[in-house]
Amino acid sequence: MIKDIGMSGLRILFDVSETPSGVRSNGVRSGSRYGCAPWRRGLALAGLVLTFSGSVQAADLNAAPFTKAPPPVAASSWTGFYAGLGLGFRTTADELTTTSSLFNGSPLDLSGAAVTQPFSGTGFRANPYAGYNWQVAPRWVVGIEGDVGFGDQAVKLAGFSSSPAFGFSGDAADSMSVKTTWDASLRGRIGYLVTPSTLLYATGGAAWQHDEVTSNCLSSTCSETGIAPAVVTNSTTPAVVTNSTTRAGWTVGGGIETVLWGNWLARAEYRYADYGTAPFTISRAVPGFESASVDNFDARLRSHLASFGLAYKFGEPAAAAGAAHPFEASEPKAAMTSWSGVYAGLGLGARASRTDVDVVSESFNGEAGDLTGLATSRPFDGTAFRANPYAGYNWQVAPQWVVGVEADAGIADQTTTRGGLVNFFISPEQGESIAVKTTWDASLRGRVGFLVTPATLLYATGGVAWQHYEFSSNCVSEGCAFFGLSPAVINQSATKLGGTVGGGIETALSAHWLARAEYRYADYGRSSFTTSRTSSPDTGSQTIADVLDVALRTHTVNFGLAYKFD
Repeated sequence: MIKDIGMSGLRILFDVSETPSGVRSNGVRSGSRYGCAPWRRGLALAGLVLTFSGSVQAADLNAAPFTKAPPPVAASSWTGFYAGLGLGFRTTADELTTTSSLFNGSPLDLSGAAVTQPFSGTGFRANPYAGYNWQVAPRWVVGIEGDVGFGDQAVKLAGFSSSPAFGFSGDAADSMSVKTTWDASLRGRIGYLVTPSTLLYATGGAAWQHDEVTSNCLSSTCSETGIAPAVVTNSTTPAVVTNSTTRAGWTVGGGIETVLWGNWLARAEYRYADYGTAPFTISRAVPGFESASVDNFDARLRSHLASFGLAYKFGEPAAAAGAAHPFEASEPKAAMTSWSGVYAGLGLGARASRTDVDVVSESFNGEAGDLTGLATSRPFDGTAFRANPYAGYNWQVAPQWVVGVEADAGIADQTTTRGGLVNFFISPEQGESIAVKTTWDASLRGRVGFLVTPATLLYATGGVAWQHYEFSSNCVSEGCAFFGLSPAVINQSATKLGGTVGGGIETALSAHWLARAEYRYADYGRSSFTTSRTSSPDTGSQTIADVLDVALRTHTVNFGLAYKFD
């Protein structure tokens, strides 16, 4: 008789043991019409074969969990609280613009002056975050999130004792700086589950940022009030002026989040934030004059934020990594069974350049000038959006280890211009400027990664990199024209070889499609440029030459989508 019919392998068990008398244990004589006929024996044998086949298949899946497709059906629930910590960088894109200036109660004429200076810079940032998700449909997740970012990043412009228009002294002891400390945001999120374990999302909402602007007037120019029509030996006061502000603004961005194991979620996110314009005033008393020296200027505050985070979701896990959607259970998509092979993709992101321009020497008619005490170094940082096609080959050398080689080319166009500077030491006027422009970059790198799940790879990468940039000096102001300095425009360029290192997270969306988020740092060393101009015979036919070093480093964040070929 049939004792058990199981759904796992169609197990069909019969009691076919015979008694010594030839009568089966169920009391029915062998060979009778109630006995075990041949068709019953065949059915029992088929059941045993199916049972054995199912057992072998299950054992095979258990033996190679990283090379077989996961079970096709798994519940997906992203609903619940989560909290995590992110690490990354914040790039400020700030500008200071003089709006008015008073000396001894009289307004100064701003026409013809270079009134704006960039104060862009990059610094590392840590940001704890927390939020709540609602999975409103099998593929859609909405939520709310808050975060606080901590980073002590300052941009210092030496040689300026106050606002850009009339604060230029050229002395190293004088400086203007913009310091960014903390930021915060409260945002909404909406995401699409490309798999039950991988969420692509957009985010946006309100943001806050705290900034401090400091003016240092410590040089002899300040102590002797060289800004005044007559020199006074007593110092202007106060020597150091600091203003701070906490600005409210908005932020928008997006990212990718994936289940690593259990309740742990990894993410990569980029956001842009705009905090509008904040007014500042620098006021100093000038001995010997009735009224103070007053500079009014606006600070335009923006930032680019890139973060890699790890969070814990409270309650039930979001999803079993690599599982299919419930409504796809009848026709599950094929999962990636091996990471080995050729792939090609396209990335979009941002590149933040950290560029310092240093004056090594300056000469007049061949005689070296004295640079002692002068501001000979200034930053030319900036950020630009970047697109980068990439391609590579992976080898899955072990169930959880992947190595590979990859090449990419980045396309971006970013220029940082400092007005009022030509050969660094001529008075700041409109039409005088130095600019550094970064264009294309490329790299050839190795990769090594660890599969935290069959579908998610954490990897490190490093190798050689190239960066092309252009250096230009413009002397087309009234002062340059008066002295007849030529050439008016000097353009030079360089393609530098350097090194790059970084890492990222890559996840399989299907059998062929891979999504990634990556961060890399690159250092291209220094390049030397020379600017040489000669004045007209009417002004003495003098030649002014400067040798300048440009030190260039970059931070790059990239979100990519690639296709893996069979």
